[in-house]
Amino acid sequence: MNLKNSKFFKRIQELRHFSKEKIRKDREKRTHVVRALDMALNEQPCLDREWFSPEQSPPLQPMSPRRRMKKTRCLKRRAAAGKQVGDNSPYYGPSSGENSPMPADEAKLQGFIQLNNKTYRVECPTRVLNPPMNVDEERPASETKSTICVSNSRYAMIGKISKTLGYKLVKESKMWNILWSDSFPGVELFKNMKRFQQINHFPGMIEICRKDLLSRNLNRMLKIFPQDYKIFPKTWMLPADYGDAMNYALNHKRTFILKPDSGAQGRGIWLTNDLKTIGPHERLICQTYINRPLLIDGYKFDLRVYTLITSVDPLRIFVYNEGLARFATNKYVEPTPGNANDLYMHLTNYSVNKRNSHYELCDNDDCGSKRKLSAINTWMRRHNYDVEEFWSNVDDVIIKTVLSAWPVLKHNYHACFPGHDKIQACFEILGFDILVDWKLKPYILEVNHSPSFHTNEQVDREVKRPLIRDTLNLVSTVLADKRQILKEDRKRVKQRLLKIRGDPPVQRPRLGGGTSKPKIDAQKGGPDAQPVDVEPEAEDHGPLAQQIAWEESHLGNFRKIMPPPDLSKLDYYTRFYAQSNQVSIFAETAASKKREDLARKMRIQIEEKKAKQQQMLNGNAKRDARKRHTVLLPRAVRERNRMNLFRLRENWSPGFISDAEERLRHTWLHMRAEAIRTLKITENIYSNLYETGLLTNTDMVVYPHLYHNLQHGYDIKHVP
Repeated sequence: MNLKNSKFFKRIQELRHFSKEKIRKDREKRTHVVRALDMALNEQPCLDREWFSPEQSPPLQPMSPRRRMKKTRCLKRRAAAGKQVGDNSPYYGPSSGENSPMPADEAKLQGFIQLNNKTYRVECPTRVLNPPMNVDEERPASETKSTICVSNSRYAMIGKISKTLGYKLVKESKMWNILWSDSFPGVELFKNMKRFQQINHFPGMIEICRKDLLSRNLNRMLKIFPQDYKIFPKTWMLPADYGDAMNYALNHKRTFILKPDSGAQGRGIWLTNDLKTIGPHERLICQTYINRPLLIDGYKFDLRVYTLITSVDPLRIFVYNEGLARFATNKYVEPTPGNANDLYMHLTNYSVNKRNSHYELCDNDDCGSKRKLSAINTWMRRHNYDVEEFWSNVDDVIIKTVLSAWPVLKHNYHACFPGHDKIQACFEILGFDILVDWKLKPYILEVNHSPSFHTNEQVDREVKRPLIRDTLNLVSTVLADKRQILKEDRKRVKQRLLKIRGDPPVQRPRLGGGTSKPKIDAQKGGPDAQPVDVEPEAEDHGPLAQQIAWEESHLGNFRKIMPPPDLSKLDYYTRFYAQSNQVSIFAETAASKKREDLARKMRIQIEEKKAKQQQMLNGNAKRDARKRHTVLLPRAVRERNRMNLFRLRENWSPGFISDAEERLRHTWLHMRAEAIRTLKITENIYSNLYETGLLTNTDMVVYPHLYHNLQHGYDIKHVP
């Protein structure tokens, strides 16, 4: 029997349709009543109802949607033409001419509303627009409706702030204006982007966001500019630089901090004084540990500085004036072999310290394990530090770090976005982690391409919400006409498909083409020539000048650091643009590969020599082969084994014991001692050992009274 053809199934379907229809009618009725009440109580005109004067009869039925739309269009046309609308208009009061009995601002409108089959007369003031608004004219750029896709972001705050700014949330399959993603998108997404679309990542930014690539770029710049790039701790990339690191460790007694090449959130970081404990095949980043950092209240801390990059050609960098200072949760002591495993003392990562029971939550700026940069500035002024000079040094570190990867960023951008001529296709918020030593010198530790926007604490909400709002206000997506760009692209595709002959297509100029420093220097005669300016003239590049003007007028709490306002600094940073003229960006990569191959061959020779010597001493070839196999385990297996050992060591360190736990421990110890004394467990065991002849000299010395009683024939098991 087919269930769908039965009477029972048909009856159920009828009941379902009846219920849906009833729910829909109730909802419409409820919405109608609520909106009418809203209008009456708030004294606002309602376009969903026809209004009448007292002499006219009120309608018994609401206006149809088509008639309502026609009425609205008529009112807008009459408003655009400058006509005066009479008493029946919901937006305009009586004529405000000479014969008007009352001013237009004091005009009142009488109308009727129908609630629950009863008609009520209400009286409310009209909204007078003086002068009448022309609805056909174009709205300002800041009021245009833009769309944003946050489907690839796990932070709900970004979507909420976008909605408050007037953005419409859409899916990735729609024609979005901004795509906000937590991870690096693929090349296909970059290639398929329209000229009005923007994404919050630059292609190639991983050159400074991975620890190993950041170290490689900074070391390369240090070789070219040895006096200018002392902005990071001395760094080696293992195993390629294993020999150099071992040679440095033999000549300098320093503490080293070792990090995974692509780790995050403090995972896999450890300290050591002896690099010989590191395997020759370990893939790590080795840095000298800054053992004299700047301390506040005895705690080590680092700074999370939020940096916005809106363009790479020309390079435009903005730094947010507010940020976070993350504190360690144990007071700092210089590293020793005994405290090297205390991660809560040496690491400032929030992901690590939040697990410590000493982590402090505080709404006051002068306390807490996470504070705002404004509180750090107040503390520095209180201790007579030069705050302006300090932040100038921080800006210098940020600019030089970005410039170390500038050739790759510029090349990748123009390769992925050859047709973006209206606005920049990318913008990106970077989280710079900066450590300050006791001389107030900043050092770059790492760069985060997707800093956390969780708002678990009050200080997070006070910093990150304005940061997202000011970033969305600063980006120039509102400067691109979405409809016009789509229309131009469709026309161009149509001409190409139909092979329409006519005027040759005009090449679209790049937004920042021909304005970079190396090109200016080349025109001037070399990298040492005097620069003209980083930014092009407004009359030559309209879209770029429009974007620069927009950014300058929507800074919010950002400050522009590149191009710098000081012309002397502009000349200083010019020579860092010409790095590709002095050394190829791929030459260091080739050299590092060759150095790594030579180091690997040398390690293999040393291991073979040691194996032969061990075989000659022991004469056990199978055991040596097994050792050889253990040494040559895959890197993933060795990394997993090392991480397991690291977690075990971390778990071995005792945690915090509260007073209640200590009292409970003493109570249980007292109960155990009382049970041993009451049940005479010690006497029974001692008597059994004495009877079997297993008593030792130690037992006789520790319990002499029990031994004396047994020697004289007393029964110690039953003696009270």
